[in-house]
Amino acid sequence: MTNDLVVLCLLDVLGFESIFQSIGLARMKERYDKLTEYVKQQTGGVDIIPTPDGHVAVGCLVIGSAYFSDTLLFWTKYSKISLPSFTRLIAESICWGLEHGLPLRGTMTVGQAILDVDSGTYLGHPIIEAARTETAQEWVGVSFGPSFLAPDFNSGFYLHTVLPYRSHYKDKDSPLATGITIDWPRLWRETREMDIRTLVTAMDTDERSSPYYRKTLDFIAFSEANHDWFKKKGHMSYG
Repeated sequence: MTNDLVVLCLLDVLGFESIFQSIGLARMKERYDKLTEYVKQQTGGVDIIPTPDGHVAVGCLVIGSAYFSDTLLFWTKYSKISLPSFTRLIAESICWGLEHGLPLRGTMTVGQAILDVDSGTYLGHPIIEAARTETAQEWVGVSFGPSFLAPDFNSGFYLHTVLPYRSHYKDKDSPLATGITIDWPRLWRETREMDIRTLVTAMDTDERSSPYYRKTLDFIAFSEANHDWFKKKGHMSYG
C-alpha cells in the first residue's frame, strides 16, 4: 500500500435514488461495471490523445477504479503528460454515462492519496476535496478542484479539453469554485451525431433534479458558443 501522487475523479450519479428504484440493484451494478470496463478499454495501458495543434500524444495511462453506493472513483498517477489524457477520459465517461442512463456529476483533484483496491483503502485529501466540490455543483459535468490552483499543478492542461465556467456552482464565490471545467460537450460534438440537448432534456423527469439538467443545457450552449475559446483575442469571460 503506497502513498502516491495521483489525479483522481470522484463521480456521483445524479438522481441515484430514483434510478436505483427504477432499475434495481442488479441493473445498477451492471451499469457501473460497464462504465468502469469501458473507461479502461479506452486506454488499454496506451493512450493516444489529439493535441490542440492537430497532432497526437502517446503515453501510458493505467487507470484504477472503484465504486460504492452512488459514487465512482477513477484515478491514475499524476504527471503533466497523464493530465490531458485523463481529462479527456473523464469527458468520455460523462458522454458514455448520458448515453447509458448514468448522469454523472463530479470533481477532478490532485495530490497524495492511498488508493488500494485489494484492501479497500481509500484515503487522502484529494478524495475529501473531490467530495466537497462535487456537492457544490448543480449540473451534469466535472469541475477541477482547488488543488489544481497550486503552482505545482496549475499547468499541463490541453485547453481544448477544458472550459472556464462558473454558473453551475451553488455558490460562485466559494473557494471550491475554481471555474475550471471539463468541456465534455465539445467531445460529444466531435464524436457523436445525436443532439445532446435532446438526450439531456429527455432525462429531466424528476423535478428534484430539474435545476441540474437546466444548468447542464446552459453549459452545453456555452460550450457551443465558445468552441475555440482559447483562440480568441482578449479576455475570456466565465460563463
